[in-house]
Amino acid sequence: MVTSDFSQSLVRLWLAVFLGLLASPSHSAAQIPGISVNPAATAPVAETPEEIDARFQQWLKEARANFNRISEPDAEKSLPEGIDVAALGDYRRDLEQIIASINRFRKILEGLPETGKSLEAARAADAAWHGLDEKPPYSILMLDQLVTQQEAIREKAASYRSSLALFTRTLGGIQDEARDSGESSRRAISAAADEPSGDGPAAWRLEADRTKSRLLAVRAMFLQSSISQLKDQVETTQLQLSLLDRQIGVVRKKAVFRDEDLAIVKKAASDRQASLRKELEAIRKREQEANAVKNRMQGIKDQLLKTVPEGTPLENTPDLALATVKMEASETRVDSLQYIESNLEILDDLEADGVESYSNRKAALEAKTKDAREAALQALRSSYDRMTARGIVFNNELAAVNADIGRQEARASARPADDPRLLPLNDVRASLWDKQAIIQRAVQSAAAQSRMMKRWLDGFDETRATRSLSVRLSEGSASLWTGFKNLWSMDVFTYEDTVMIGGVPSTQERGVSLGKFFIAIFAFLIAYIISNRIKNRVRNTVVRRGHIAEAQAKTLSNWLMIVVGLILAASTLHFLKIPITVFAFFGGALAIGLGFGTQTLIKNFISGIIVLFERKIRVGDIVDIGGVSGSITEINTRSSVLKSGDGRETLVPNSLFLENRVTNLTLSNRRVRRMLNVRVAVGSSPQTVCTILKECVERHGLILKEPVPVVTFEDFAADAYAFAIYYWTEFNDKTNSDVVASDIRFMVEKRFSEVGIEFPGAKTEYTLRGDEPLRIRLDRKSNEPEK
Repeated sequence: MVTSDFSQSLVRLWLAVFLGLLASPSHSAAQIPGISVNPAATAPVAETPEEIDARFQQWLKEARANFNRISEPDAEKSLPEGIDVAALGDYRRDLEQIIASINRFRKILEGLPETGKSLEAARAADAAWHGLDEKPPYSILMLDQLVTQQEAIREKAASYRSSLALFTRTLGGIQDEARDSGESSRRAISAAADEPSGDGPAAWRLEADRTKSRLLAVRAMFLQSSISQLKDQVETTQLQLSLLDRQIGVVRKKAVFRDEDLAIVKKAASDRQASLRKELEAIRKREQEANAVKNRMQGIKDQLLKTVPEGTPLENTPDLALATVKMEASETRVDSLQYIESNLEILDDLEADGVESYSNRKAALEAKTKDAREAALQALRSSYDRMTARGIVFNNELAAVNADIGRQEARASARPADDPRLLPLNDVRASLWDKQAIIQRAVQSAAAQSRMMKRWLDGFDETRATRSLSVRLSEGSASLWTGFKNLWSMDVFTYEDTVMIGGVPSTQERGVSLGKFFIAIFAFLIAYIISNRIKNRVRNTVVRRGHIAEAQAKTLSNWLMIVVGLILAASTLHFLKIPITVFAFFGGALAIGLGFGTQTLIKNFISGIIVLFERKIRVGDIVDIGGVSGSITEINTRSSVLKSGDGRETLVPNSLFLENRVTNLTLSNRRVRRMLNVRVAVGSSPQTVCTILKECVERHGLILKEPVPVVTFEDFAADAYAFAIYYWTEFNDKTNSDVVASDIRFMVEKRFSEVGIEFPGAKTEYTLRGDEPLRIRLDRKSNEPEK
């Protein structure tokens, strides 16, 4: 019976449900006995809680009786005409749900007093709390306990709110279904009133509709009671959370992590580890027994296999089939016990990890320096990451075990109840359930420790966020410096080196840090810049003193800097302790991969080295190569610069100096013989001409005295005498062969004018003869047409 303490609440529930379900006056007392409806009344008459309980007891009794009646073997044969088997199935299902719903409703009613007491207790505790009885400082374990309670209650509150929203939506659907049921009931009542006999199809449908209405009423009452209970539970959790928030706020401000607290943690973990070890010993004994059973079942199976012809289906040999399933059950048992043993060892490790996490937390809280605190926090983060990874693994294993259990459930459900293999199949499931239980313990332990460490790390982050600006700036600069040092010491290049240890070659991996790499590069650049400045100063001094030409000095200095660069590169590698052999593979790969693409570049480079050291072609030499003449101004690594007399500069690949025929006009000396042709009119004195020509050549200051200039009488022409002047000049910046030739022509012309020597074609004579008439001939132009 329902207690009188809840009379008013039950009356409110009853009225809320049935005012919606039975608002129509067509719902008669026959449908829902005890509820009378007066159309003229302003409100329905409500029953007392005792009457409600009695009514439900009556409904439950009638539902069970009707269910037993329609469950008889010949129930389908006694159905009235027009009632099919599907309608009978719906009726049976409604009766089953009425029985189940009334039982659930009564359980809800039994729990309502406890819910009310819990709510009143929460209200009283929240109103009565004005502080903790214990004096500060408080143990950090108390803070952990309060926060753990807060998280658990917060999860319960979220669950209650979710269920409350679901039940509220479901109640709305029940009310809509009740209105549809009311319309069906009105039609059933009218049909039953027109039926002369009381056991026809109309009466049967009326009874089914009454059962449906009762089911909806019970469901509505169950939902209303559940909603009321959930509302009280939500309010209770809110009060509890409010109280915990105040308690946590007080404890957190003055919580300390004492040595006694760490000792308590270690003692609790040690006790749990001792319990796990005892459990582990018991599991090992069970494992030995299971192995003995497995061996015995293996022997039985082997004996049966000897008596069964090969190829006989397993279903045709019941004894062998049973023995196979029993063997499977024993193997599953052994496997499960081994799995349990392994996970018990893991749980033991988790306890040790938990103690280590508490130690790291204590070290972080008590750290005197930022580095010490960061080291402890990093260790705590590593523990959290490991625990989170373990939790993922445990959940995956749990999913696999659940899948195995599901397969065995489906396998067992396919067997008839009298199948002898059903019992060993149940043993298989029992073994898997034991396996499931141990992995659930591991999942819960890992999840609890993960949440705990995550909460600690978040607490440190919150503490860091509330520090003063000066402290944050100081720690930020320290963090930047630490990060810079870590980056500076980070290896950017690793290689394997062979060293001798005790006379035995051993391969070790070496690394080059970023800092050492930058130091080496910086030293290389500084040394190269200093060498380049020294090179420039020495070159300018040598050129200024006239020991070497500027162009030659420039070429030699460029090649010298290449050698210096190679030496500095080798020194840099030695500083970094990188052997040259490390680049052997790279050199081979470069030769294979880039050989064809860079063959021209390499050929010109090597040709430049040969030209430079062979010294057959030097800077300042005047050469003719491939029809291009000029002076060599530069010999570089890939090409040389050839400057012609008109100032144009041509880049000539170094390989052409070795592959083509090259005329070097200044190979052994810088003297060159030149020739100048002179023609005079017929009748001039050849001796005089030769004397004048030789005199003019010898007077020119840029013509060499040795070898002596030579003047030759070359030829007789129809209108002139041909002479040739052969003289030697030197290739230098002051001598221009064209200018020299021009000067000689000026001097010769002046001397010829003085002595009266004429050049051929200087004047033309015409002779007219008077003894003959002058003949005049007119030629027609070629473009005029003939007449």
